[in-house]
Amino acid sequence: MQTPAFPPPLNARLQSMDRYQAKAISLAASNDPALLNLSVCEPAFGPPDACLDGIEREDLSLAAFLDGAKRQEDSRGNPALRQAIADWYARRYGLAVDPEREILVTHGGIEAMTLAVLATTEAGDRVALSDPALARYAQAVEVLGRRGERIARSLGGDEFAAAAALPDGVRALIVNSPENPTGYVASATDWTVLGHEAAARRCWVIHDERYDTMAFERPHRPAALEPALAPNAVLVNSLSKKFGLPGLRVGWLAAPAALIEQAAKAHDYLYLGVNPQYQRIAIRLLDRRHDSWLDDMAGMMAERAWIARQTLTEELGFQWPRQPLGGMFLFPEVSRLYRSMPASYRTPGYSIGEAVARYLQESRGVATLPGAVYGERGAASLRLALCGSQQVFEAALDRLRSIRSQRWHGPWERAA
Repeated sequence: MQTPAFPPPLNARLQSMDRYQAKAISLAASNDPALLNLSVCEPAFGPPDACLDGIEREDLSLAAFLDGAKRQEDSRGNPALRQAIADWYARRYGLAVDPEREILVTHGGIEAMTLAVLATTEAGDRVALSDPALARYAQAVEVLGRRGERIARSLGGDEFAAAAALPDGVRALIVNSPENPTGYVASATDWTVLGHEAAARRCWVIHDERYDTMAFERPHRPAALEPALAPNAVLVNSLSKKFGLPGLRVGWLAAPAALIEQAAKAHDYLYLGVNPQYQRIAIRLLDRRHDSWLDDMAGMMAERAWIARQTLTEELGFQWPRQPLGGMFLFPEVSRLYRSMPASYRTPGYSIGEAVARYLQESRGVATLPGAVYGERGAASLRLALCGSQQVFEAALDRLRSIRSQRWHGPWERAA
């Protein structure tokens, strides 16, 4: 067959987009053993010890493997897992969800988010995102041919309520609570105001609640608990972060039956069912006996957040205009550190967060994520992940304390 003179065209939209920046930075940092990595969200904890024996003896047995590998699972998810998810909402939040009609098991939270946007909007529709917000939202919206609309939030108080005036024509609003990267947790007032706004505009609210068990300063409330949002709330959740198993890739959508019906079609067309063996493990994890373990992990995140805020003071160049209320991350503002660090790092064309992240990585051996990854309003901040090992957490804080001395002598030090 004759070779064509030039290759056929590829997807222009994808070609115009960069690789997911946060993942690229985290992978690069992971490949340098001299770095203490606070950029990556790979929990050192989990799963609960009480699960391990059953996972080893039953879920990872040859019989379980063959059962999962030799058949295709119900595309909506194992009925026992959907019941476990419904039980999760009932016991933790008093929220009734029909396991037959209102739950779809997905390949992680990312697929759940993609299906939520796909099912609630058409190509060209406007989808509202807060600023800052997880970069994956904007990228998923763009890949699907929708238009992302950034909504700036003020600091402190009821942040979503203060920014609830949605642009005209918005078909869906994505809310992350507890939030990556800021640690903000939506208040009861937030949900009430958003409920009225969304109802008035006939707008879907997609609530990414993957860090739901890690709300430590303000209680977590699924959007569907708000009466005005019950008909138009979509809950996105997963097991990855809360149970420390990001490679398990089991998530779900919980939403009104009509939406689940359409999302299930797309799930069938694009993905098919989730690994049956992993769904067995998911059922085990969601058992109520592990709720106290989840509470302990939330307590650990709260303690680390407090220690980090006490250590990373204004004297060192870290400011905390927004106090973290939950989740696995800190998002300090670092303009003061930017002004005090060596001039060679203040490179034109780099945001404050990008310059400071480079300085901390090259001079202190601590990898962080620049806040510009999450939107313009995060450009003067850094994201620090709290979910690594205790050893890495403590050692990273020790290195960051050394900013005061302006020098740190170590094998990772590079020329400015």
